[in-house]
Amino acid sequence: MAPEFVLAFATGQKVEAKKSVEQFKDLELPRENTSRTADSEFSRHSSIQSVREKFLALVTRIDDKLHGDEKAHRWTIRHGFYANMGGFVLQPRESAAFPINGKQLHWLIKRGYVEYPKMTAKEVWDKSKADGFQKSLTCLQTGWFIIQIVGRAIQKLPITTLEITTLSFVLCTLVMFAQWANKPLDVESPTVLTSSNSIAEILIEAGNVASQPYKQTPLDFIDNQTPSWLTEVQPHLRFRTGPRMRPLPRFTNDRFPVIGAGPDAVFLFLFTMAYCGLHFVAWDFDFPTSVERYLWRVASIAIAACAFIFWVCETYQDGHRLGRWERWYAKLFHDERNGRIDTMEKSRRNRRFIPVWEVIVMTPVTVVYTLARTYIVVEVFLSQRSLPIGAFNTVQWSEFVPHF
Repeated sequence: MAPEFVLAFATGQKVEAKKSVEQFKDLELPRENTSRTADSEFSRHSSIQSVREKFLALVTRIDDKLHGDEKAHRWTIRHGFYANMGGFVLQPRESAAFPINGKQLHWLIKRGYVEYPKMTAKEVWDKSKADGFQKSLTCLQTGWFIIQIVGRAIQKLPITTLEITTLSFVLCTLVMFAQWANKPLDVESPTVLTSSNSIAEILIEAGNVASQPYKQTPLDFIDNQTPSWLTEVQPHLRFRTGPRMRPLPRFTNDRFPVIGAGPDAVFLFLFTMAYCGLHFVAWDFDFPTSVERYLWRVASIAIAACAFIFWVCETYQDGHRLGRWERWYAKLFHDERNGRIDTMEKSRRNRRFIPVWEVIVMTPVTVVYTLARTYIVVEVFLSQRSLPIGAFNTVQWSEFVPHF
């Protein structure tokens, strides 16, 4: 019913994978660049090199540019997706194995607890069960559907609410495919990283920062997989949950996206509003009754308004969770930066994940959005009982062919 939320999760996961790539830049392995050797040899002995040796040097340089990332085992966005979904499992000495994400892996490598995983992007993708042919076929079908809608609009044929709603879902699906293009699918066998240290040794050497009891894995002090439904929302709503295995054998899929305020957030906001606004296309469509038409208009306005209010509230609160407003304050007022930022950081850590004001505002917004979305889904099928005659006509593609 709400594909824009799934798209938000996909965008958030891509943002986290991109952050992982930036974080791992300081851990690049020494690169065995054979082309540099060939270049140096060429410069020293250019006068005596044969044509064959020059050709081999050129081939080496081209191969290095095409496959340099794989030769250096460079950390790519595929590695970021793979790590954050629990693709790497830490096996400490005399302890149970548990999954680790990109931030935790970076911390372990930087302190020498595990080795840099010598795994190329191609090897990561080999673990994916994604079917390229199936994806291509899906994109082809959705593309043909979009062409059909455009053709009907050009020839001024009636378009039904079912087609408009399907078009909105199709556009969200295509963008989700793009956001998850580098994410491995259905990985069943994780990559085990063995450490000669025990968990106790790692926690003791980490110091006071690791002194608190963990909820998911012993490395929660590095990244505790928040915000998520399991760790924040359920305790906040006081839901009763049964005892969980600790450490978790696998990461849960309920972590909320933390997109930030970059280009990805702007793109998601614009696309979400465009998705909600697509329902306005049916503003003057033929409905079985005038009441249904007016209810459709009200529901379309409600969905767009609720989405906008949600974005405003969540952007404001997300800035407090991540300390964005504190950092901006520090940049504007350089003189008070140190003391002010420390004070704000302490208050931010003590601040609730879901404040009272957000609950008060978002509760009616959620109710209105749910009712409006439910009506649109129901009306899509109810309106099929009385369609205009032109809705049964097909696009005459021959009219698009020039006639001489």
